[in-house]
Amino acid sequence: MANQSNQWLKQAQKYQAELLKRLEALIAIPSVYDAQTANVNQPLGAGVAAALSYLENMARQDGFKVRRTAKNMVTVISFGPQDATQTVGILAHTDVVPGGNDWTVTQPFEPKIVHGCLYGRGTHDMKSDLMAAYFAIKQLRDNQFQPKRRIELIIGSDEESNWRDMDNYLVDNPEPTVSFSPDGAFPVVPGEMGFLTLSIDFTGNNQGSWGLAKFDAGNRDNVVPGRAEALIHLPQDQTQIVLRAYEDYLANQPDLSGEATTSDDDQTLHLLLNGVAAHGAYPQLGQNAGTYLANFLSQYPFEGQAQAFLQFIGQQNHQSPFADKLGLRFHNDIMGDLVMNVGQMHFTDKKPSEVHINFRYPEGITKVAMMTQVQRHLRGLQARVYLHHNFISHPHLVDLDDEIVTTLEQVYANQTNTKPSYNISNGGSYARLFNRSVAFGGQFPDVEMTSHQADEYVVIDNISRAQAIFAESLARLSDHLD
Repeated sequence: MANQSNQWLKQAQKYQAELLKRLEALIAIPSVYDAQTANVNQPLGAGVAAALSYLENMARQDGFKVRRTAKNMVTVISFGPQDATQTVGILAHTDVVPGGNDWTVTQPFEPKIVHGCLYGRGTHDMKSDLMAAYFAIKQLRDNQFQPKRRIELIIGSDEESNWRDMDNYLVDNPEPTVSFSPDGAFPVVPGEMGFLTLSIDFTGNNQGSWGLAKFDAGNRDNVVPGRAEALIHLPQDQTQIVLRAYEDYLANQPDLSGEATTSDDDQTLHLLLNGVAAHGAYPQLGQNAGTYLANFLSQYPFEGQAQAFLQFIGQQNHQSPFADKLGLRFHNDIMGDLVMNVGQMHFTDKKPSEVHINFRYPEGITKVAMMTQVQRHLRGLQARVYLHHNFISHPHLVDLDDEIVTTLEQVYANQTNTKPSYNISNGGSYARLFNRSVAFGGQFPDVEMTSHQADEYVVIDNISRAQAIFAESLARLSDHLD
């Protein structure tokens, strides 16, 4: 079996030069959602439409069947019997997050190869794996493989925004019989945590001689805030005391840094705290700047909603990535632990203020339980708690004995000389929208994750490795009918 698996890789490597040429052209297209250029024909903007058109033209030139669906948001490239009632789907997307200004190796949409790595926006998430999946289909076709199930590469274009593409796809098209999304990690990922965000809205106010004028941390629910700021008013005789205490607080936390400045009258203090940013799906890997700053301030005699706000995030939700302090610690034997990220904290005196808490949760706990426990721990915070409607999704878990799981487990194990295994993800892919669908690659376990970061890159040799794994997987999944 090891020798046979090696043949898959040898075949895939023959395509590397051609694949790279096409991949670089795709990466050069800034396929970022753009409302300014959106219309009926290009509902997600000109860049996204250009990327879909590029892939369609490429596939047609190679002789594949191509169709556009889901209100011009999804392209489907198919191989195999067009009248087949069973299908194997590969779920991909061609949209990317914006480029950013802090790149050093190259510019985001100017792909560049350095020391065996290809740099550019979308190399890791997920244009390289999309192209590896396409060339896996081409590899099968070029070797005269005849699938019994039709293979469909389903390419969305709104994954980085609101998933409107797949919402419309499911209205217009049946689900694949089985499918996988190469928008995750190896080995196979049969389960993805549910996720929801609770928004806690209130009006900021102060009472007494200590005043919280403004507090800001975070601007995305799925990121652990790496920076927090507060503007406070305090009695004049307290300024130097607070400054010394803040210096000591930071000195006792080696992962934190910050600074404090005072106004001319010495009664207004501006505090800045730098923590450690991380993906909100894995909050235990970060140091939440917002909860740390609130934790420091919560020891002082603020009153009113300012005091309740600081206590809620600085005590009830500080250093609690598994939601222990909210009474929400929960473990599922297959899917693992619930995790929680306080992603946004904004307070303005006499103005609307809010806290956003993002949960990633396994099967066995309900949205009602999470909302109820948060409400119970508000204490003096007079707030409305409701479900924030961005990125709400139930936990997704495919039967571990399903062929889509066991087949992909075995293929990956054979080609990497490892034991069959699986992972559960705290993140999300299109797979969660389909019943018999899993995430599968192309992130290898020993490779740095650079999605959404500056200097995003992929190891070039790993593209062929992924292609070989995808090709064998598609051959096995499409070679029989239920």
